[in-house]
Amino acid sequence: MALHGDSSGEFDIKSPADKFFTSFADDITKEKRTVTLSLSGNLVSDSYKTFKATITVTPAEDEGNGSRVVWTVEFEKIRHDIEDPMWIIDILINYLKETDENLNI
Repeated sequence: MALHGDSSGEFDIKSPADKFFTSFADDITKEKRTVTLSLSGNLVSDSYKTFKATITVTPAEDEGNGSRVVWTVEFEKIRHDIEDPMWIIDILINYLKETDENLNI
């Protein structure tokens, strides 16, 4: 298993891209609706030397009918036997889908 890698998850949401994006972003590039975070902490630092996450939200092609979210992580593992971090992608996708539902109540 390689030490370096990247993974991503993609899904559709009901919310307009701008509303969804600004609901959780602290450090943002509004024009591109992109936020990039360097993650740390025990869950990450015990297994990865570096861990960077990028979220991009774009409007659906038919304006007013939702958006597309792309969540990508780039990482460097500390050992070959460590699994790729798909669990982090899955957790965030579930969180962002809940955020979308709350924005559409």
